[in-house]
Amino acid sequence: MQASDDEDRLLRSVALQNAQSILRARQQAEGVLVAARDGLEQKTTELALSLSMVRATLEASRDGILVTDDNAHVTGFNQLYVRMWGLSDELMAFRDHERLLAVASRQVDDAQHYLDRVHEIYRHSPAESFDLLQLRDGRVYERSSKIQIVEGQHVGRVWVFRDITEQRRSEDALRKKARVLELLNKTGTILTAKLDVRMLAQAVIDAATEISGAKVGVFFYNTAARSGDSPFLRTVAGIAEQDFDSCGLPQAGALFDLTLSGAPLVHLDDLTKDARYEAAAQPGTVPIRSYLAVPVASGSAEVIGGLFFGHPDAGVFDERAERLVTGIAAQAGVSIDNARLYEVARQAAQEREKLLDNERAARSEAEQMSRMKDEFLAMLAHELRNPLAPLRASAEILRLGADDVAVLERTRAIMERQIAHLTRLVDDLLDVSRISRGKLGLHLEPIRLADAISSAAETSRPVLLERQHVFTVTMPDQPIVLTADLVRLSQAFTNLLNNAAKYTPEGGAVELHVSADAQGVTVSIEDNGIGVPEHLSTRIFDMFVQGEPSPATPQAQGGLGIGLTLVRKIVEMHGGSIRAESRSEGPGSRFIVWLPMADTAATPAAAESGTAQAAALAPVRHPAGVFEPRRILVTDDNVDAAVTLASLLGMLGHEVRTAHDGAEAIEAAATFRPDIIFLDIGMPRMDGYEACRRIRALRQAPAPVIVALTGWGQAEDKRKAQEAGFDHHFTKPVDPARLEALVGSNF
Repeated sequence: MQASDDEDRLLRSVALQNAQSILRARQQAEGVLVAARDGLEQKTTELALSLSMVRATLEASRDGILVTDDNAHVTGFNQLYVRMWGLSDELMAFRDHERLLAVASRQVDDAQHYLDRVHEIYRHSPAESFDLLQLRDGRVYERSSKIQIVEGQHVGRVWVFRDITEQRRSEDALRKKARVLELLNKTGTILTAKLDVRMLAQAVIDAATEISGAKVGVFFYNTAARSGDSPFLRTVAGIAEQDFDSCGLPQAGALFDLTLSGAPLVHLDDLTKDARYEAAAQPGTVPIRSYLAVPVASGSAEVIGGLFFGHPDAGVFDERAERLVTGIAAQAGVSIDNARLYEVARQAAQEREKLLDNERAARSEAEQMSRMKDEFLAMLAHELRNPLAPLRASAEILRLGADDVAVLERTRAIMERQIAHLTRLVDDLLDVSRISRGKLGLHLEPIRLADAISSAAETSRPVLLERQHVFTVTMPDQPIVLTADLVRLSQAFTNLLNNAAKYTPEGGAVELHVSADAQGVTVSIEDNGIGVPEHLSTRIFDMFVQGEPSPATPQAQGGLGIGLTLVRKIVEMHGGSIRAESRSEGPGSRFIVWLPMADTAATPAAAESGTAQAAALAPVRHPAGVFEPRRILVTDDNVDAAVTLASLLGMLGHEVRTAHDGAEAIEAAATFRPDIIFLDIGMPRMDGYEACRRIRALRQAPAPVIVALTGWGQAEDKRKAQEAGFDHHFTKPVDPARLEALVGSNF
């Protein structure tokens, strides 16, 4: 029993202790719960306050803010974000970023790029991102984002949107202002520094078009000192020059003329509504609506042009544009006026300088011509005296009455040679005169080239033999026919052969080579003489230019220096060409003549006509040597000329009388009734033309043959003689053979 009691007491003691422990634990738990409740209430209050502060902060921000988790679920935003994108409360209630993106993307210029960029940011989770968003209505947003990390874990991203539209506009305005100032400064520099009108005009219209905001601009301007009827030039900006005519800006009509007449600035917000434009517009042109035009005047108020601007939109130009282009136009007027005056002064200076240059050149040419004239006269005097000396000596031999037949024959030969030389000199001088007046004529007919070369070789043979030259001619086997003047072509080849002989030492070689193809024939005359000096290579065919003699060619001194000039002229008149060059081997020169082949349309009529004319003057051969004398009247104011000709004709068996002026010739013709009358042209009291007309007026039957025998042998002289009634025209000195052929012919 006692043991049970002890156990009971022990159990009651343990139970009491346990109860007390439970009570204390309960009391402690209740205290902890009260403390926890108080802490929770405090934390809740603090959290509510914190959330309130975050919300206030978000709403107070000047940026639109959106907070999302990594799954694009919206966890927060502010109302500015909602307003910026125009989102509804219902849409925001979905808390789905993709739905918000679908609405926002429709407001962005490049919607797909906008969406792709957001998805890229979600996919790669960069710590930060930044983008510029251009909205369709002209607004510009900056968009930035940052990831949010809590205890090392990504918990979402904050998106910040800032409207920088006004900032951008301010920046653009500042940039435009700076650009305008830059353009004005640059244009001002050009306007003050440049004096080229076109450069000034282009700088003005380029600057004014950009400053005004126009799409196209044009500056019509006049470079003349007075506008008058001078055409306006133009410079274009904004479009290509070739596109301007179809751009729609007026180029004529009432509006255009209004500005160029000096009217104040014309500003139209819608050009298409102005009746004056309808008259000037062209069908099919691109419409110009905004229109601005201002005249450009010089310092003297003379309108020298106008600035015209256009834009396809209406109402583009404002007062600022008006003010700026008006100022530019004022500066342009002064600068272009100065440039025009400078241009006039520059042209005047150039003209003065040109006149001075021309005067200096003319003076130099005159001095050169004077020197050449003096040299030519000295040369001519020398060349004339050379044959006069043997002629005078021959006359003295005859005066002394030499009766030795050999002496007389030698004297006669000398006189013939010297007279022929004098005749050639005079003929060359006449040819030079014809060349200078463009009167050197050709009698073109089909000829054989071999005939011209043969004639030239025969004429030059004495010179070649005298110098003991070896002369060879190489011709093609087939005959070559040209349309040419046989006499003139022979003259050209003769001069070339004589020239080769003249400048080649004794015992030299002269070669004439002919080759032909389908187009023409080439005649090469080559020698192994002293050649053409380098300083004369470009002038050898000029008038009065001669090669230089050498000790080996003393005979080269002399001549008039016109032979090669005649050659070139004759060759060129035949449609050919000539050039001079040095021989490829050794000293010497080569003159190469090219002539075209005969025209297939040519006929031998000219040759037949020439033959018939020659036959008409052939002497009449009477049978059994019967001779028919003529009554001949010789009229010349040069008594010696008349007497010598009369003596010659008398020695031929004719009855001859003389007269020494036109009046005497008429009296003698009336009483003597001559068969043939030789009349000089230039005579005192009455010239040969008038004398011929009056003799014809006597109406004698049979009518006498009247021959003009004169020193004037130009084509005009022959024409005048024919009009006066002459039958023939002989140039002094007359060839005795031709004279004999005439008086012995059947007329």
